[in-house]
Amino acid sequence: MMESPVNPEALDCPASRFDAVIEGLLISLLAFMPLAFGAVQAWSEAVVVAFAAAISVCFLLKLVFEKDVRIIWSWAYVPVALFILVAVFQLMRLPTDLVSIISPNTVATKQELLGDLPNSSELLRSMSLSFYPNATKHDLRLILSVAAVFFVVFNVYRRTKQIKRLLGAIAIIGGAIAVLALAQQLFGNGRIYWLVPPGAGKAYSGPFVNHSHYGQFMNLSIGAALALILVNIHEVFTGKKVNPSMVLEYLSSPAGRLLWLLVSMIVVGAATVFVSLTRGGMVSMFVAVGLTTVILSWRQSLKGQGWIIALLALGAFICVLYIGFDAVYERLATLRELHQAEGGRWQIVKDVASAWTRFPLLGMGLGTHSVVYPMFDRSTIAALAAYAENEYAQAAEETGIVGLVALVVFGILVWVAYVRNVRSASVPIRSAAYGLGFGLMAIMLHSLSDFGQHLPANAFLSVVFCALMLGLALPGHKGHTRAKTASAPLWRSRGVRIAGLVCVSGIWGWVLLSANAARLAEASWEKAFAAEQGLAEKNWQGRDEEYIDLISNAAKAADFQPENVEYRHWLNVYRWRSLSRTIDPSTGAVFIPEQAMASVSRIVEELHKVRLLCPTYGATYCVVGQLERFALNDPNGADRIRRGFELAPCDPTACFVAGLLDADEGRINVSFEKFSRAVQLDGRFFREVVDVYISYADRADLAVAIAGDYTARLAYVANTLANIEEHKDVVEEAQSRVVELLKKRCSEPDPPASALASLANIYRKEEDYEAAMEYYRRALALDYGQVQWRFARARLLAEADRIPEAIHEARICLRLRPQFKQAQKLIEDLSILPGAVIEGTSVR
Repeated sequence: MMESPVNPEALDCPASRFDAVIEGLLISLLAFMPLAFGAVQAWSEAVVVAFAAAISVCFLLKLVFEKDVRIIWSWAYVPVALFILVAVFQLMRLPTDLVSIISPNTVATKQELLGDLPNSSELLRSMSLSFYPNATKHDLRLILSVAAVFFVVFNVYRRTKQIKRLLGAIAIIGGAIAVLALAQQLFGNGRIYWLVPPGAGKAYSGPFVNHSHYGQFMNLSIGAALALILVNIHEVFTGKKVNPSMVLEYLSSPAGRLLWLLVSMIVVGAATVFVSLTRGGMVSMFVAVGLTTVILSWRQSLKGQGWIIALLALGAFICVLYIGFDAVYERLATLRELHQAEGGRWQIVKDVASAWTRFPLLGMGLGTHSVVYPMFDRSTIAALAAYAENEYAQAAEETGIVGLVALVVFGILVWVAYVRNVRSASVPIRSAAYGLGFGLMAIMLHSLSDFGQHLPANAFLSVVFCALMLGLALPGHKGHTRAKTASAPLWRSRGVRIAGLVCVSGIWGWVLLSANAARLAEASWEKAFAAEQGLAEKNWQGRDEEYIDLISNAAKAADFQPENVEYRHWLNVYRWRSLSRTIDPSTGAVFIPEQAMASVSRIVEELHKVRLLCPTYGATYCVVGQLERFALNDPNGADRIRRGFELAPCDPTACFVAGLLDADEGRINVSFEKFSRAVQLDGRFFREVVDVYISYADRADLAVAIAGDYTARLAYVANTLANIEEHKDVVEEAQSRVVELLKKRCSEPDPPASALASLANIYRKEEDYEAAMEYYRRALALDYGQVQWRFARARLLAEADRIPEAIHEARICLRLRPQFKQAQKLIEDLSILPGAVIEGTSVR
């Protein structure tokens, strides 16, 4: 006989002060994460972990001080615990013989990659299942935090008022984020908070950098608002004969204001999902709306309430019409070419499946996709796929069949709870399941083509939904079977509870310390990266002080996180850069003094140690191979360069060094593909590649080809070749292509100011002054503050005997740059000429 539904009001004692603190902490956490760009940076992750620790410790204190409180049992604990244990087991160093039984390909791969190291047999006597323990620890910290919040929400949120407050808080937070996204769309400047550049494109997704992540967050928030609407409707109208006058009376009453606010949140939130142009978010919303509408119309308790969702959808559609229907329509129209648009993603999934077959049982390590997947990458996407774009495929790849089964079982338990909630018609709060189910349906579908659940803001919101869904489905009392609790006599002992508090606090101590170390390391790394940018702009020809600043900050980052392969790798790259600043003027090659060779050898030794941190990090193999091959004349370096490229075909350094090796071995044409990929991944390699093709390989044609259709790059190649007589025809070809591309770009709608100015400069050199002045005028209309463009136009005006206009432009130059001596001299020279009059006033 099926157990009857629970009445949440009867399941627990009155709310305690601990519950109030937990509720405040949880709502603060849920509000903080989306505002902090989704909590993807180390500092925000540290804050998230601290919140999760405080929430769980507060609950354990409640257990210690309130002896009547019991832990509610759920079978959902089992898959959650299993998934955590998989990650912990992956971090353990185990005897190699045992690892070979569990995952023979893990042993074979590590032995193949590290077998050339000194004392490799000793180093490989034991190993972990994870290929990159630092990444596994990072993800484990977040998994522990998510699991802690799930456990506390499931045990604490047992009363109707509590649940409604939480749903209301989520809806308010989501509504605020939606209003921000709407404001950015209507009045924004393309930056997050009008201050922070999103990295690529424009910011139309609130504080989220990725519009797909915004889509997942907003669909969950809409689910919370819908849940609260349905609960209120159930409470108000259940058992009554509903008619239009009753509905209108309720909507116009003070109690109906909350309903209007929730409706507004859903309408604006749904509209911003569409305007953010996330295809996955739109499609998953469509499917979730359809399924929820059908279920609402089918269930007797809320039969006929499907019109609510229909009206909400109509409101969202009207909002989209006002904001930007054309862009949304064009984005949805691309679904007709979905097989082309998704081809790269589908290839990634197939490559992930190939990787999973190598490590099927327990995977290659939680969080290691970005450092292991590249060796299986066969997609046509040049950039590194840091995530699999499919949560289920990545879970199988990183945690094996055991981890995937744990997630599937957890999902089944949640949806079984959904069915039980939907089938129970007597308790109004159970109506929240429809809204919770809407949000979970949307993110489960969206996760087939996105990695949004790796974002803490989305992951925590999802587990809150799961905990509420499972909690609502618990069997009740009042004549029915009471919810099972962990009520063994041993657990009732206060001493045991205190011991549990101490143990859990110890775990949180480790988590918090490691999260804080990551925060400090990232802060130092940002300083190092800023210094790197400055040196890169100078072609690495910086002063000693600049290199001291760069290396010291990189060293601090590596000290805070000694297991971070990227920090350790780049620290040694920077050390090499500091040694390789001297260029032999006769050959153009790097000159290393004899006394510095010992330092090069130490860098190579350090890089070999870095390989132990992550055996599949291909960039390190390439750099160490480059130093061995070209600096230390060690022939083994060539094999390491090739191995590095195999491991990291999407790393720009690996591609460049592999191309350099091909060029050195005389395979110039073969090098082009690798060099092209390096430039595509990191444009800063362009000049180095051009230098190889012109100065070393004498292949000016490949230098032009590597520039592609980028006018600035073609111009650079042409200028580099300008003084080489035998390449005159190549220079003319490059210059003609530059002019052709610039003319084409400037004839298109909304050309950039830089293109207009470049074409103006070309016309100036060709002595077509009228055209040059016109294009400079158009460029300055788009970018008023460009002093050099304005001064060039002033000189052209002077050449055309348009003296007053020339003086006017020169004076603007002086206002923008008061110490601009050339502009001052031009005014002085022109002011003595006849006709030097501006608006009837002589220029003195």
